[in-house]
Amino acid sequence: MAWYMTDSGLYNDEFISLPAKPIEKPFPYALWRIEAYRNNGLPFNELIPDISGQMDVWSLKRENVIRVYDISEPQTGFKSNGLAVLTPESCTSHHDDDKWDIDLIHPIDDFGKWKCLLVNNVLKVDGQLFRIDSNEPSISSNGEKMTVHANHISCDMADRLITLGTFSGGSPQDFINWAESEVVPSWMGHEWYGHYTFSGSSDINQTLVGGEYVNCSLLAAFVGADNCLMNLTGGELYRNNFYFSINQRMEGAKDNAFNLRYSLDMTSIKQTVDYSDFCTDLWCYDNWGNEWAVAYTPEISDRIHHPISRMLQFNYSEFEGSMERLMQDGNAEWQRRSTPRVTYEAEIASLKNDPRYSDFLQLQNYQYGDKGTIYCPELDISTEQKIISIDKDEITGEILRLKLGNLRDSVIRPTYMGSTITSGTSPEDKQLRALQNQNMGTSIVALEQFPISALETRTIKVLEGN
Repeated sequence: MAWYMTDSGLYNDEFISLPAKPIEKPFPYALWRIEAYRNNGLPFNELIPDISGQMDVWSLKRENVIRVYDISEPQTGFKSNGLAVLTPESCTSHHDDDKWDIDLIHPIDDFGKWKCLLVNNVLKVDGQLFRIDSNEPSISSNGEKMTVHANHISCDMADRLITLGTFSGGSPQDFINWAESEVVPSWMGHEWYGHYTFSGSSDINQTLVGGEYVNCSLLAAFVGADNCLMNLTGGELYRNNFYFSINQRMEGAKDNAFNLRYSLDMTSIKQTVDYSDFCTDLWCYDNWGNEWAVAYTPEISDRIHHPISRMLQFNYSEFEGSMERLMQDGNAEWQRRSTPRVTYEAEIASLKNDPRYSDFLQLQNYQYGDKGTIYCPELDISTEQKIISIDKDEITGEILRLKLGNLRDSVIRPTYMGSTITSGTSPEDKQLRALQNQNMGTSIVALEQFPISALETRTIKVLEGN
């Protein structure tokens, strides 16, 4: 294409005059056009082939613009573009019960966008907020880049503490309200900090026995501690920025959401069956001498070769109500241990660039918590499963990896010994039992505070004070 200088000014022979009517052909090359069978029906321009030939249909169907906001952004202020609209080299999300986080790599650009990726600033990715908890600028032969990691904004609740609180019992919604009211204020006072507020709900109709929560974060009380709400109810966690729910079925999740077949949708599939925590008989006891047990019924004994027995100790600070708490906590553990962990890890084929699937792109828009069927005749697999982990390229929208099954680990479990479940053989357990024996005393009033099973362990000489 060439431009010419004439007496009338610049001239180009490829720019024809506009037709008398705007819809009539031939169209000028400079005109943007839309044709149903070209570029997937999206606008294109003959003079800009690189744009029209590389237009990302997928990105136009989802909010894949990634933004960064300042640490002081108010809770209602995440509707603007923030400090910058980022241009990352890569941005991958991982979502399961244990975590929801982002790994992002951004070039050290001339515009200085990388300087906005400070620790505690907030990313907005596909409508969700993530707080940066680490960054790593680097220069090497591979280039100049900033690598950051960010956790979902709901993890802010892990920084709010319940030092010592006792839930008196009630519904799961009562528990949520109680936990939020038990958070201790900072010594400096919350008014010094612009912390965000979170709201939660639950549709589970169940009466919970009260319990004690010591040195427990707000998030751990819901989805992390041994006796957290999620473990006690068996509910499913849903997170949407400043809102969460623990319902019988995950809020917004779809059933029959997919039908995956190896060699068509899946490029690889791996099945894992884990019996490491599985048992057929579970014996539970606490530090007050209470005992509770549960086992498989004889009707299904032909499915196993031999009984598998396990025992757990639960520690409670008070004897009052300990039996009810033991039954509740033991049943929650039984729900987790009475079936083996069966998971399927699949890598999904990228169909978005295949014209044969142009009308079915949304079929691969799977979400965490969705249920569907996977089929692999080569491995004799045909089963309905739930997505329990999902890795996604947040720039292109491609699903990189799915994990399906019944695996569910606790979220943000404290690194120290659990407040409820212990081995029963640790020095701390032995010290606790010694203290209880010392406090038992010999008076009738003192002895009445202990169950018969605990008294039976004491000899006549001890009871007589010898």
